[in-house]
Amino acid sequence: MVIAALVLAGVVILSYLSSTDAELSRYNTGWNGTSSFYDQLERSGSNPITSYPALLSTPPNTFIMVEPHSAPKEEDKNSIRHFVTNGGTLIVIAKKESANTILEAAGSSVRIHESKLSSMDMEYDDPRMVIAYQAQEHNLLEDVKSIALNQPSTVTGGEALLETSSISWIDTNNNGIADGAEKLGKETVMAREIIDNGEIIVLADSGILINSMDFTVSERDNAQFRTNLVTSKQLSYDTITSQPFVTEGALQAVTGAKSTTVIKILAILLITGIICAAYARKIL
Repeated sequence: MVIAALVLAGVVILSYLSSTDAELSRYNTGWNGTSSFYDQLERSGSNPITSYPALLSTPPNTFIMVEPHSAPKEEDKNSIRHFVTNGGTLIVIAKKESANTILEAAGSSVRIHESKLSSMDMEYDDPRMVIAYQAQEHNLLEDVKSIALNQPSTVTGGEALLETSSISWIDTNNNGIADGAEKLGKETVMAREIIDNGEIIVLADSGILINSMDFTVSERDNAQFRTNLVTSKQLSYDTITSQPFVTEGALQAVTGAKSTTVIKILAILLITGIICAAYARKIL
């Protein structure tokens, strides 16, 4: 009983330390985390990239980056650029302009613009829950007619893949209505660009990947779009600068540990339990 209790306690502690409520975190199982998306990636056989030179040594067909938060080093920029020019597909899903450093490094002209994109064509009576429609065919948009976005930004450059309806606007004064100089019109939220032999795809909304967007938007094709993403051939995903993998404190210590370390911890708990049980029975 003592042994079982200690092992159970260890598992509970490790589970607690490995969780967080940080927005977009891969380790957040709550409504605003991305645990469901990354679980799908892992189940599909996708590989985590922990070093950008790996893009060249064992190149995947497709590489996903979600809300990259820092500029890569010069040698890493070169790795990303060569990955694309050699025929790879780079998918950047982000609403912050900081992701433009990745696009620039890859040689892309597509840029993300942080803006309060709003629309009368919306979900949940929320102008910031914008509905976007397919602008042209692409394998990522197979069986996808429309998706609901979660406070998206806009993109310029490249060819539009997803765009809003014509009753959309940039809500510069953030009052929820189109007034003053705010003009109605279509806005691009997803674009592609061909770079040499490769392709860059930019979706200006990381919020589409949170857990609550996986199952609550039943009338749109969000689930199909996510399926198309995770079933891309030879897919890998970034764990270096992507926001979902930012960790701090105890979470950083736990997620940074190898699986062998976790096993060692459980083994120590088990041995401790045996010693305690033996002592209690006056064997020692």
